[in-house]
Amino acid sequence: MRIPSPFRRLRLSTRLTLSVTAILVLAAAAQALLYFRTRDETIHEADESYQTLAKAIEVAATQMGTEGWKDPRVLEDYRVQLQAKGLRDIQVTEAGRPFPAPPAPAGRKRARSAPMRDVVISGTVAEGEPTSVLQVPLVVDGRFFGWVRIAYSLQNIDAQLADNFKRRLYALVGVFALGLAFILVLTRNATRPLADLAEAAAKVAGGDLLVRVPVDREDEIGRLAGAFNRMTESLLERQGLEARLSAAEKRAEIGHLASGLAHEIKNPLNALSLGLDVLKRRHRPADEAAAAEQAARIEALRGEIGRLATLINNFLSYGRPLSLTLSRVDLGEVVRATVDDLAETAERSRVTVRYEAEPGLPPLYADGSLLKSSVWNLLQNAIQAMERTGGTVTVTLCREVAEGGAPAGARLSVEDEGPGLEPADAARLFEPYFSRREGGVGLGLAMVKRIVEEHGGRVEASNRTDGPGARFVLRLPLASAAPGPAG
Repeated sequence: MRIPSPFRRLRLSTRLTLSVTAILVLAAAAQALLYFRTRDETIHEADESYQTLAKAIEVAATQMGTEGWKDPRVLEDYRVQLQAKGLRDIQVTEAGRPFPAPPAPAGRKRARSAPMRDVVISGTVAEGEPTSVLQVPLVVDGRFFGWVRIAYSLQNIDAQLADNFKRRLYALVGVFALGLAFILVLTRNATRPLADLAEAAAKVAGGDLLVRVPVDREDEIGRLAGAFNRMTESLLERQGLEARLSAAEKRAEIGHLASGLAHEIKNPLNALSLGLDVLKRRHRPADEAAAAEQAARIEALRGEIGRLATLINNFLSYGRPLSLTLSRVDLGEVVRATVDDLAETAERSRVTVRYEAEPGLPPLYADGSLLKSSVWNLLQNAIQAMERTGGTVTVTLCREVAEGGAPAGARLSVEDEGPGLEPADAARLFEPYFSRREGGVGLGLAMVKRIVEEHGGRVEASNRTDGPGARFVLRLPLASAAPGPAG
């Protein structure tokens, strides 16, 4: 049951007051209606009673005046008719004759009375019936003949009053039942939104700030629901601000740490790299086998030095704001150069990198160095995912077509044949400091996401549908599109 809209705008206290008032008005109206109906029925019954009495007296007088009252059959028939109207005892006596004693109460003997030969009409009153006795003089043509005594039963009136009492009782019960049902509906309409608010508040206390309660009323509860929704929206905005502030603080801390690391580690790494070059040129063994082994060890050391340098560069890049140096960039050449740079790393891990590029791809308006860093991170992660098992990394570059056939951007896909992504990790994959690999720092994919979004693109991660492994997809706008952060 839906309460009408104007009623829903009223305050809850006003609605309860109006409801109780309406119940009282209905009860009073029902009582008034029953009162007037009972009064009319009682008056009508009294009129019939008086008419019956008048008829009895008239018959008695007529019979006495015509000397026909001596006929017992005529009087007996009329007595039966009068009893049907409620008359229980009719006695007519001549002047000077006493009335016989009235019927004795229950349990008592009737007193003796004068002979009944002067009684024209005689009847008995049933025991236990309420009666009303009427005694009137009998005068015919100005001559006093005697007395008429009539005992009239009140049984019909009592039954009528009892019936009216039942009607009033039923009416009151009906009105209060209707009022109770209405109050229950009103209470339910008032408590249901409060229960929704309590449930929503419990969810907010549990950390769910996306919960909202429906606002479909304009009273205090509706205003409370609206205020609750505004509060959760404000909390959500504040949570976002706090998260961004916390991320900025972390980046600042990383920036300070990275600056220190750059001075303390980068210079020794450069010295180590130069030392390896000197060792390779000046201290090459004469034996070819030993020379090959030395070269392999030097390359392994160079790879580790490069990994440490990349780690430091990631710290440096993530800890400071990005500054894009935009120009027209051939993404195909950037990807090709990155694949070549990681060829030796892939070979050591028994990984084959297969690169396929769509010819004639338009250039991008981007920072080539940062894009290469993003592609390098994706390829490095794919190779590391298969460093124990080996496999193939498939790199695909093609264009995406928008509605109407116009080129919308470039799509770069990197697929591996590793174990794939865990569902629990997929949502956190691009968060800073989250790493699936033991010993990983967790800044590589975070930097990829940041660089791609700064170019107005987006990055996606999922599991392959055609076999085991993960798929990372970069989508970047072409040079004809204005660059900007992805929304």
